[in-house]
Amino acid sequence: MKVLAIGASRNIGYLAALNLLRAGNTVVFQLRNVSAFDEGAEMRPFVKSGQAKLVKGDALVEEDVRAAWIEANADGIPVDTVLLSVGGTPKFTLSKGFVINPPNLCTTSLLNLLSVIPHDLPTQPNIVAVTSNGVTADSHKSIPCLAKGFYALISVPHADKLGMEKVIHWSAGWSEDSWKDGDPEAHILPQGWEARLGGRAGWLKSIVVVRPAILTDGEEAAKYKAGEDLSGLWTVSRRDVAHFISNDVMRNWSKWEGKAVSVGY
Repeated sequence: MKVLAIGASRNIGYLAALNLLRAGNTVVFQLRNVSAFDEGAEMRPFVKSGQAKLVKGDALVEEDVRAAWIEANADGIPVDTVLLSVGGTPKFTLSKGFVINPPNLCTTSLLNLLSVIPHDLPTQPNIVAVTSNGVTADSHKSIPCLAKGFYALISVPHADKLGMEKVIHWSAGWSEDSWKDGDPEAHILPQGWEARLGGRAGWLKSIVVVRPAILTDGEEAAKYKAGEDLSGLWTVSRRDVAHFISNDVMRNWSKWEGKAVSVGY
């Protein structure tokens, strides 16, 4: 399998990509800094062998994403799966809680990706997009009451993740009745964004949305809950989310395709 990984220089994307490489797959990384793995003993052998390929580019720049897509397919072997796990480093402020810069980082990265993937491909690549549990109104209801105070502190990053979910919902043609969150703020998802994606809802054929609970740096336990409409999830380690993506989602695509899946303990 060939995977194009965007936003995988660290954390969930990096860990999932490493699992995939160890399983014998090829991963093409789009990286703002192609020296990101120079000090990583785990990744270095895969880069040296060519099993991991590094393409310089910024997910916030559409032309860079297009160049990464072209390069990933340049050998004539099409990309099977795109892993989008872009995320910023939140900074805490007294007025807004945790914020990211730019505030539409994830939404813009997704729009750029969906703008460059040709909509008329005979077989579209599978897409795995990492958002967050509690972003939508329905998933927020499932959060433990005692955890909702923390979620209030991450409302700014979650506004960005909600933008992602809106774009996915429309692009995949999921039922309009199931979207209960209105339109994301204009600075997250600008008016007319649908035109960038061809103006036709339902064109995206194969996607899985992964919604982790509150993320930790814990070890991989490979013991977590994963499913739609799960309630009572508190936390989950980044390593376990990576395990779910690489060992379950990508190996059992038909089981998860077209679903928004919460993951946690």
